[in-house]
Amino acid sequence: MSMIELRYQFKGDTPKDITVRLFDVRQVRDAEDPAPWGINVTIAWGTEVAFDRPLAGADSLHAVELACQFAAKYIRGRAEDEGGTLEPPISP
Repeated sequence: MSMIELRYQFKGDTPKDITVRLFDVRQVRDAEDPAPWGINVTIAWGTEVAFDRPLAGADSLHAVELACQFAAKYIRGRAEDEGGTLEPPISP
């Protein structure tokens, strides 16, 4: 997997472009570790890099699934905190 890039528009007092990037899925720890697979996650909220670090999972698909869940929860929660919505919307 090279990279998955998702784009959203924050609709609020100050509209912003939101970009979520998931990339570089690979085994980063010994196979006996409970979460040996890593995926890098970057979330750009307008011009601010709001999150940029690796997350881990039990296997490659688990790492991708957890990264997607984290990103969705983060940007949905931040949009709510800032009093706006996302386009397209993200289901809870």
